[in-house]
Amino acid sequence: MSKESIRFLHAGDFHLERAMQDLTDLPEHLKASLVDAPWKAAEAVFEAAIVENVDFVLLSGDLLNPISSGAVGPAFLIEQFERLEQRKIPVYWAGGGVDDPERWPDAVALPSNVHYFSKKQIESVVFRRNGFPLATIVGRSNDGRESIRAAEFQTEANDTYVIAIAHGIADRDSLLSERIDYWALGREHHRHALHGEAPHMRVCGTTQGRSFDEDGAHGFWTVEVDGDHDANITATDCDTFRYVTQTLDVEDLAMGRDIRELMSKRIARLQSEHGTRHLIIRWRVELDLENSAMVGPAAIDEILGWLRREYGHGACSVWSTEIDVLSPQSYPAKWQEEDTILGDFLRTSLDNKKSSGTQLNLKPLIESETPGTTVWQNVLIDESSLVTSVALDRATLLGVDMLRGHKVDLLAPTRRFGGTRG
Repeated sequence: MSKESIRFLHAGDFHLERAMQDLTDLPEHLKASLVDAPWKAAEAVFEAAIVENVDFVLLSGDLLNPISSGAVGPAFLIEQFERLEQRKIPVYWAGGGVDDPERWPDAVALPSNVHYFSKKQIESVVFRRNGFPLATIVGRSNDGRESIRAAEFQTEANDTYVIAIAHGIADRDSLLSERIDYWALGREHHRHALHGEAPHMRVCGTTQGRSFDEDGAHGFWTVEVDGDHDANITATDCDTFRYVTQTLDVEDLAMGRDIRELMSKRIARLQSEHGTRHLIIRWRVELDLENSAMVGPAAIDEILGWLRREYGHGACSVWSTEIDVLSPQSYPAKWQEEDTILGDFLRTSLDNKKSSGTQLNLKPLIESETPGTTVWQNVLIDESSLVTSVALDRATLLGVDMLRGHKVDLLAPTRRFGGTRG
């Protein structure tokens, strides 16, 4: 067994063809940075490879769609590959769904240091230092199947460190059955360890989150392997924007605590935790409706405007996209017992919730209150038959707020009122 160590980076899922999402009322001062964020994160991977003088780089798919990204996409990758070529750093690239090898432009030749794995068959490449074999990289670009077939990555036993690189859904138990030291996996956008000890299985995740579904930190893995094939694996973050969801529940707002003060403290903590990155925050607020004055969309919009003015600018902007008032699990019993329109409304709402809205008939209301042609009204009637529990919860919260006399602006730019708890 060789006594030489190796060091490599594992990254992927750049998705340079995708823009940042889940953004409302985007501020001018952040537009350029948001456009550049995915590209800067990808560039940081190659910069780290050079600075850390790694032996090679593993790219586990979905870097970009060369068609939808335009000429700038392939040009960017070629430039980064050439930077590594100048340092004699090989790149081993297994394509995913969007970077199918057949989509790569024939007119754009890859530098000699890049091995782009075929999607038709498993390939094995040996990394050598001074002619001596140190690592065997077994890989295949995604061939359209969702799942990775571990048995295809079988290799003959040798003294090199064996790496398998693939893009797809991986089953840990299946992967454990093969003689592989490190599985370099791509497809899922959250970085995580599928198996925390040898044999190591790592999903690199995307380098830059693009929505609240891709919240938290994003980056790549750095792997150092000693002469005994023991690996030390560290995560490096390279995202410039980070999506965060913050929830304020009834206990947070108890005893008359000011919501602005609570939000300010949360933001201060988040800035401390996430360093110099810009933050994109979605607020979820569970209110004590009986005692709260801040309920309706107009009041929420006022708070949202304050958050954006106070924290949405500067070197480390914290941009609040929305305040989502959660539908309560239950309304005060005394409201439901009132001999008032509010009481009747809540009792009716509760009955419809128990029946999942199946007994609702909105046809008379739509026909009498909705302007437009008969065709348009028929479309709404068809859609009204698909009323969900989420829609009922939101409609109930909005109705309660209106019946309690709060000012309700249905066109307020907050756009959300009566969110779900999922």
